[in-house]
Amino acid sequence: MLTINRVLEDRSREVERVYLKDSDLGVLERYASDFAHRAKTYNLLRDRSEDIVQRSIQLMSLNYPNMIAKLADRCKYDMSNVLRYIALAILRDDEQFFRDQMGDWLSTVLCAYQVSTECSMAYRKMQEVINTQLPNECAILIKPYIDMTVMSLSRND
Repeated sequence: MLTINRVLEDRSREVERVYLKDSDLGVLERYASDFAHRAKTYNLLRDRSEDIVQRSIQLMSLNYPNMIAKLADRCKYDMSNVLRYIALAILRDDEQFFRDQMGDWLSTVLCAYQVSTECSMAYRKMQEVINTQLPNECAILIKPYIDMTVMSLSRND
């Protein structure tokens, strides 16, 4: 059962055996207190993702014009998906959700196109765009997910 938060999801499977622990409740209290900030980040990503992706691709084209000329549509599609998963993971406060959803997909895409280095740079460019387009507190929430993506891409070099 998919719930809004990983702790609730995990504990929902064990509902017949245990109550939530104080540490679990602490996680949920922190989640609730940060929810407005997470929702703001989610909304900004939802509303500005197309522009963020487009600007990232423009920056990439400065370093890899031939690749972007051939793969711009694929890059746009992939980067847009990654941003959607980042937005949802931030809303859920759930890095594991992001890893679970993106891990296999990223490695499959990279094997197919053999552009790990280029994609890694694309997501670094994306973080630069996010840093200029979004409030700092939102960019800070997004950065760990971009870092995970870059690290995943770097392992495929």
